[in-house]
Amino acid sequence: MAENQSVTEISSLLHHYIDLFNAADFETALASYHLPFSWLVGPIVATAFTPDDFITRMTAMRSGLAEQGFERSELVSCTVRMLGPDAALAGVEVVRHFAGDRAAEVTGGTYIAHNDGAGWRLTSIIGHPIADIVS
Repeated sequence: MAENQSVTEISSLLHHYIDLFNAADFETALASYHLPFSWLVGPIVATAFTPDDFITRMTAMRSGLAEQGFERSELVSCTVRMLGPDAALAGVEVVRHFAGDRAAEVTGGTYIAHNDGAGWRLTSIIGHPIADIVS
């Protein structure tokens, strides 16, 4: 029963985060993250150590997408694999929608989630092809 509740809470956390990303509300989104938070995307590893650093990085990422006509992200799927009662992998498939004739962009990744007793928060993400999402 507790595992099913954790899976539901992690899925809800990611859906909530996507809503906050779409609203560019990174001050509120910060509560969904455990700092330091790391992004592992291709050969790049970036880490935010402070709230200001996190908000700055997320704002820059969102602004860069907006310059390309970004309208919104949609969480298409979220697969959670529990790694004990306090850790989990959450594989996500996200579609980014753009204005005009630009085709939607589908991305995949796996978040590492941790429950520190106060609730589930995200500790890092690994960007990867959708075919490699955890099952």
